[in-house]
Amino acid sequence: MSGAGRIEGARVYFVAGEASGDRLAADLLRALKKNHPDLRAFGVGGPMLKAAGQEQSLDLARHAVVGLTDVLRQLPKFLKIFREVKHEIAEVNPDVVILVDYPGFNLRLAKALHRGPDRRAVVYYVSPQVWAWKAGRAKTMERILERLLVIFPFEVDWFARHAPKLKTRWVGHPLADRWMSQAHAGKKDEVPCVALLPGSRPKEIARHWPILLQTAQRIVREQRNVRFISLATDHEMRQRLEEEWGRHPMSGVSLDILSGQSLTQLTRCTMAIVASGTATLECAMAGLPMLVIYKASALTYWLGRMLVKLPYLSMVNVLAGEKVVPEFLQGAVNPENLTRATLQILRNPRGAESMAGRIREVAAKLGGPGAAERAAGEIGEAIRLQRALVVAAKESVGDGEKGSGGGAEGS
Repeated sequence: MSGAGRIEGARVYFVAGEASGDRLAADLLRALKKNHPDLRAFGVGGPMLKAAGQEQSLDLARHAVVGLTDVLRQLPKFLKIFREVKHEIAEVNPDVVILVDYPGFNLRLAKALHRGPDRRAVVYYVSPQVWAWKAGRAKTMERILERLLVIFPFEVDWFARHAPKLKTRWVGHPLADRWMSQAHAGKKDEVPCVALLPGSRPKEIARHWPILLQTAQRIVREQRNVRFISLATDHEMRQRLEEEWGRHPMSGVSLDILSGQSLTQLTRCTMAIVASGTATLECAMAGLPMLVIYKASALTYWLGRMLVKLPYLSMVNVLAGEKVVPEFLQGAVNPENLTRATLQILRNPRGAESMAGRIREVAAKLGGPGAAERAAGEIGEAIRLQRALVVAAKESVGDGEKGSGGGAEGS
């Protein structure tokens, strides 16, 4: 964007509540600051967003939860945070509030801001998956959002049908940028390498990581020339993984727990066993055959089965519209099943390459690099429109006061 397009004195408020949202928000903030150097960003997020320049009042990413039971257990804490965030937004008085993913918190916040006296302009980055369940929320989003920035191309058509008045813009998937910046450095290992990716939330690690470690032990009993890696989003996650690994000493298992440059590391691998989430798309960008797993509490899983209208959990399968990668859920997530399925891929190179080819086709649908820049352009437009509305409202009030004054003098 040229200097003429800069917005002076812009103020935005970010809310990002998980590791994946923290990274997306950080990329977006850097793009915004590149376009508008004196922009100030306030709000709540995580360490990456803070490092990008957010004046952060709370590390909300540390409080990420999984499922209904976890939410209920920590409800008083989240209600307190919710009130504090609303109060801080009123104090900061930003041009635009930017909500990144985290729908359980952020959709409620958008509603509260819409009901408030100031009617804040709210831009939502990364749509809640209303196309999977609770489609009726699209109408609510149409009413309360200034615009919606989506990362999957099919979402534009879906919202055009279900919320035609909502400005919905596809900006592409941010993973494309990370792929361009990281993937060139990776080289396939000569020894088969399996990525073990349990998810980044503490509950996901607790449910998945011990099973993945047991699976690794079983695999090397069957095929000794296999090594493993796992990737941590930050030091705290790496510490959790290492502590659990230390409690399960396993002879013959070669495991490296790494952090940073995730796509570079994935390109070294032969395949992955990965918890459903953003990591499945990272594996897709690397063209990696994978097994997708997920375990939730019994209540959360039951509610999900009742409410979710899609036949698949993994976004790879959702985007493909068919079963491209195997999914293992709840009780099916066990060492026996995962060992059997992993060895089938490792021992069948032709089948593995066929799966990888179909996965690469899915990855191509995520769009090219530049998602953060395109999203920043949309935020800039939202700020300009909001400022124009504020000026128009002030002028309207001024005109009304002049009209009232003139009438009094003539009476």
